[in-house]
Amino acid sequence: MSQARRRVLEMLAAGKVSVTEAERLLDALEPPAAPQEREGGRLLRVLVKSGDGEEVRVNLPLSLARVALEFLPAEHRALLQREGIDLDALLAGLKGELPEGRLVEVKSPEGDEVLIEVV
Repeated sequence: MSQARRRVLEMLAAGKVSVTEAERLLDALEPPAAPQEREGGRLLRVLVKSGDGEEVRVNLPLSLARVALEFLPAEHRALLQREGIDLDALLAGLKGELPEGRLVEVKSPEGDEVLIEVV
């Protein structure tokens, strides 16, 4: 038992605090519960290949995916727009539940490719 918890119990025993106050103090001493992650945590996988051989692969927890997609190069954002893919809508969708599988797959005539999937 921690010293702080013991002190709260001693104050309760001495009548310096009520049961309700002691309970509130003990609750405040508890460390915040770690967020529960689903088993086999889901990832957002982003793969960008340019026609000139450059390649970028990003795998990150779905909870951080919104941030990662903000760093997608402008030319690849333009490619997605030309293909009718609304990246802003995709980003907004990351707040809710997404099904596993491919969300976006685009290949340009110049050899550029963008793949975004939930795994």
